[in-house]
Amino acid sequence: MEIRFAGPDDMAQIKRLWEYCFDDPPEFVNWFFSRRYKDQNTLAVYEGGSIRCALQLLPYKIMLRDQPLKTSYLVGLSTWPQYRGRGNARALIRHALEIMRMRQEWVSILLPFRYDFYRKHGWEICYHHLMYRGGREMLGPAGKILEDIIPADKGQIHLMNMCYQKFMETYNGYVVRNEDDWDRLLDDLYIAGGTGYIAVKDSQAIGYVLFEISNRQCKVRELIYTSPEAQKALMRLIANHYSQIDSIVWNAPPDDISYMDMPDPRGMMYKQPYVMGRIVDVGQALRILKPLREVELNIQVIDPLLEWNNGVFSLRNAGGAMEVSSSDASPQAVIPVTTLAQLLWGYITPAQAKKQGKLDVNDQRAMDHLETIFTPAVNYIIEDY
Repeated sequence: MEIRFAGPDDMAQIKRLWEYCFDDPPEFVNWFFSRRYKDQNTLAVYEGGSIRCALQLLPYKIMLRDQPLKTSYLVGLSTWPQYRGRGNARALIRHALEIMRMRQEWVSILLPFRYDFYRKHGWEICYHHLMYRGGREMLGPAGKILEDIIPADKGQIHLMNMCYQKFMETYNGYVVRNEDDWDRLLDDLYIAGGTGYIAVKDSQAIGYVLFEISNRQCKVRELIYTSPEAQKALMRLIANHYSQIDSIVWNAPPDDISYMDMPDPRGMMYKQPYVMGRIVDVGQALRILKPLREVELNIQVIDPLLEWNNGVFSLRNAGGAMEVSSSDASPQAVIPVTTLAQLLWGYITPAQAKKQGKLDVNDQRAMDHLETIFTPAVNYIIEDY
């Protein structure tokens, strides 16, 4: 078995494997392999010249704890059925994490096909959406739209990005989008037959919505706004498609409270687990933290896959920055790498982790330090690959 980057003649094999393992429409697959696929971001397991297993590492930048971090979105992990259960995927995942570390990517994200599979390899849920699913009435009555509405197309990326950046300022873990990210996002929307609109007031963009309609259901991909009136205008715009839709699905941010204005939100909303996060290099990743008070704490990290993450790490506040070093001291807390990822993202608090048996702590002083280091955050990410 050999694991390496794909060669220039391997794309056809990897595309066939993707088509076999996933039920994506041909239009999307053709677009992905013509626009997103790159040899240098594709790893595969080879045996005798044939590919057994493959995955892609799509580069992004995310804003985590107010720090822009390089990361890879792991997508397309696929194995031919006759080679499953032999450890090929596990070996490939480990190799991919080694590559990420070499590229100085201290964290990784992915949207899993099964959460339990990736949890075994060190990822854990770090994002969820508040999913709304219901009839048109959940958006309020259709009616007059007060703001100007213009089509959302590639010529308006700068307007949408301004709204996106302002909207995301209060969130954690979001993608810092560049023009290529927007180009990909809009291509994906168009392939699905979707469309979008931008709300404008006093010549300034105040929000946008991207959605697709299929089988009389409207799937709202993004609803981004800079003011309550912008949100209401865009929701009215969707509702005004009453002749085309019977139901609406919207993956809203986890702190959204739009349900408070709905006539009867019962049965229309639930928490939907979404993207998982993983720490690729504990020593480097924890340095992004900025403790507000003095901290001196030794934690033991347990990682089932990456030996460089196993051991005791000494955490100390050094002038407002986190100083992280290996230590021979006895640990005051023992934390699995899965739990540590959730703490780093701020998805759960140390108190929640302790309550659920996800970490072991010696005393209250250690808990106080953990609460100082790992403050809660509201995570929001829209990208799914």
